[in-house]
Amino acid sequence: MKFSFPTLSLCAAFATLLATAPLAAQASPSHHGNRATACQSCGTVISTRSYQQQARGTGVGAVGGAVVGGLLGNQIGGGNGRTLATVAGAVGGGYAGNSIEKHARSTLKTQVRVRMSNGGMRSFTEAGASRRQAGQRVKVVNGRLIAQR
Repeated sequence: MKFSFPTLSLCAAFATLLATAPLAAQASPSHHGNRATACQSCGTVISTRSYQQQARGTGVGAVGGAVVGGLLGNQIGGGNGRTLATVAGAVGGGYAGNSIEKHARSTLKTQVRVRMSNGGMRSFTEAGASRRQAGQRVKVVNGRLIAQR
């Protein structure tokens, strides 16, 4: 069987292509899973601030304080003075009772500011004392901060 020059050239080129194909595939960068993608829900804690959040009075403290204040005021003086002392005691006791109730029901909160990996800033409020430190890496999961390791 006799082969012509163009046929031999074509066969040689095809054989070279087949021999170098695995090397070319290894040298080219893969676009399937090797590329590190930035976590869009990750960020770095910028600052934390803890504060007492006052609770709303339910009225129980005010009513209880007014009763106690009125009873104490009623023990003072006589006649119109006693009536005035009773009213003043009830008003003062109501105010004091309301303040005591709000203080007793207040809660400690911590505001955490986070710079997200996309450059945006977000603020989160957590119950209790601060569990975060500036510079700590965190991830947002279901609206809550989770420390990254």
